[in-house]
Amino acid sequence: MHGETSINFDQLIKTAVQNELGVLNSFGVFVTSTGKYTGRATKQRYFLKGEKTGSKVDWGIGNVELSAEIGAKFFKAVKEKVESSTPYTFKGSAGPFDVEVSSMSPWHIAFCANMFRSKDAKFAEVGSGIKVWHAPYVKASDLVDGYNDEALILLDLENRQIAIAGTSYAGEIKKSVFTTCNFWAPEYETFPMHASANCLDDGTSSCVLFGLSGTGKTTLSASPDRALVGDDEIMWDDKGIYNLEGGCYAKLIDLKEESEPEIFRAVHKSHAIMENVVLDEKGGVVFTDRSKTENTRGSYPLSALDKVFDQSKHADSPKHVVFLTADAFGALPPVALLDEWQAQYMFISGYTAKVAGTELGVKEPQAVFSACFGAPFMPRPPAFYAKQLVEKVKSSGAKVWLLNTGWTQGGYGVGERFPIKVSRGLLSAIQNGMLEKGDMQKHPVFGFQVPVACHGVDAKYMTLGDVEKSKMLDGLFRKNFEKFKAHASPELLENIQV
Repeated sequence: MHGETSINFDQLIKTAVQNELGVLNSFGVFVTSTGKYTGRATKQRYFLKGEKTGSKVDWGIGNVELSAEIGAKFFKAVKEKVESSTPYTFKGSAGPFDVEVSSMSPWHIAFCANMFRSKDAKFAEVGSGIKVWHAPYVKASDLVDGYNDEALILLDLENRQIAIAGTSYAGEIKKSVFTTCNFWAPEYETFPMHASANCLDDGTSSCVLFGLSGTGKTTLSASPDRALVGDDEIMWDDKGIYNLEGGCYAKLIDLKEESEPEIFRAVHKSHAIMENVVLDEKGGVVFTDRSKTENTRGSYPLSALDKVFDQSKHADSPKHVVFLTADAFGALPPVALLDEWQAQYMFISGYTAKVAGTELGVKEPQAVFSACFGAPFMPRPPAFYAKQLVEKVKSSGAKVWLLNTGWTQGGYGVGERFPIKVSRGLLSAIQNGMLEKGDMQKHPVFGFQVPVACHGVDAKYMTLGDVEKSKMLDGLFRKNFEKFKAHASPELLENIQV
């Protein structure tokens, strides 16, 4: 679904090309470079501390307060700069929230038309909408005294407004809007998830997949035998689950038609937008080229996919919840079934490997912990969201799994990464209920249940992982969890023995 009907995608792209903001590749798809910022500028994102909302934010490294004085000046300066430029405007929605984006850049509004929903596709009334002012090619330091970085992303949760300057990476718009949604959704008895989801054509047998960028949310949710609910941001209320957005924003590095046919076809259709990919002499995309970034991206509307669940409806509450993790050490098995306490522990911990290129300055995968499998986008305390997850899982009777899309024994640089075919096979066995019926063995370190075999998956992948490295990783888990112990229930601490 696109935004308001007055949006003319083709004209926006034509204007962007005329303004030398990008080019058309051999398929007629718009290709652009975002310059210095090829990923989220994490150190340049700030929040204003609202009188009513400030006490509900988990202030810290990920959620940093900007002074009210500089914040007010920045909002005023960005608004004036954008409005004086005769801005391009998008009006639509993100799940239950109205969204309006005013930008100095035409292709970013085309991006919004891909990524957000039409205004009449809301699921509830939730008061005022979210407003974004966007000046991607204007340095923030030129707009306000007292701020020295060229990029600034500022979120005012209380007033549901966002100002962005100095970075043309389109993901900043998407993630800023969704962070605002993820703060407010619980106020309306809705659990927000940094996750993808799919289901059968009739909305039954739904499955939610949590995971950070690069762990396979988009790839694994776009399955030819299931209907996509959404690939990045899902809402779960008392009626079931639904998609917050209207499109997909897929990583394109090493994209191959044979392994990811749905995504490959989608990014070659006319309404796709590609960021930071490299073109050959004939205008074709070299998906293996990392010279600009590993975080090459493609946005496209859901209409570019063949199997999409009716976006005007709820899918059923999930039968399975899957935590995707790209383990860099070869320490974890390919898949494991978690009990209630392990599920809480893994969710609050949010372990994965930070994939090179997703954030600036990352050259190699690193072991990281991101609470709720998306801490930068979940501004409330992790325990708050974990409590919501447990309540939803208990009410639906869902099984909770850990699916490792990282590296096999030996880890990164030694073992191979689990092939997409293997991850798809394991996920399919989870979704059809066959995996939980097979024999299991208890993991000697983490204690979860590990399937001994899976039909269609080579036995060489069905291991416990490197037990010695598991012990090392367990130590990292325990150290990371120290900061959450004060807010964890006695029952959780007792059952996970930390």
